[in-house]
Amino acid sequence: MGRTETEKHNLSADAGFDTYSANAATSAGSSLPLYGPGGADSPVPAKTLDRNCMHDRIRWTILERIMDGTYQPGDRLKELTLAREFHVSQAPVREALRKLEAIGVLKSDPYRGTRVRELSPTELRDAYQLRGILEQSATEFMTEFPAQSVAYLEQEFAAMQRSEECHDLQAFACHNRNFHRCIMDHCQNKELFRVWQSLGICMRSRLNAQRRIADLAQAVQSHRPIINAFRCGDLRRAGQLLREHSFGFVSDLL
Repeated sequence: MGRTETEKHNLSADAGFDTYSANAATSAGSSLPLYGPGGADSPVPAKTLDRNCMHDRIRWTILERIMDGTYQPGDRLKELTLAREFHVSQAPVREALRKLEAIGVLKSDPYRGTRVRELSPTELRDAYQLRGILEQSATEFMTEFPAQSVAYLEQEFAAMQRSEECHDLQAFACHNRNFHRCIMDHCQNKELFRVWQSLGICMRSRLNAQRRIADLAQAVQSHRPIINAFRCGDLRRAGQLLREHSFGFVSDLL
């Protein structure tokens, strides 16, 4: 599924992706293939690109592949194979893998190499509990929630409904992430927002959706009261509902 620029921005922010470096690489006219050697007929030699730009673009591509299911939990990512694919040395690949490991997307084990990490039920539980607390706290650092943002929540809610009807778990996770990101964008406490980002909610949303396909319709509908509270300007009630919403995912994770 293709993503809009807004979705890419949100995903990159969740993953700690350096959008400045990526834009610099793009503006420099790089044709570094995003999805393998077939993505460009004549890739620019690695030496013409800034190393930071290269490892950021490689990191973004790996993250995209994890999100769209190309790389599954447990899959091994080989530095040399990726370096050949992207027509670069192993150094930027190693840096990309290191940064993805730092945010919990990948895991390196002796004698097994680097693999896509699978979150345990306990980790999912802890992440959702913390998200609920952070999102409730975020509403205490809001002065208003404008009408255009309420309209955006409605848009994402409708998209989640369509995703549920089509049993498209990837789309559901994407729109669910956008819904909660829109809310957090209005939090004026940037440290709180930074901690929320570090949870890597986008990854946990996708994995949790796969575990709860039978309850997906209920999960979608649980967003409706949150929208209504923001529409009424009741930020305190919205915060309570956000906490209940996240904690509602916890009971069946263990």
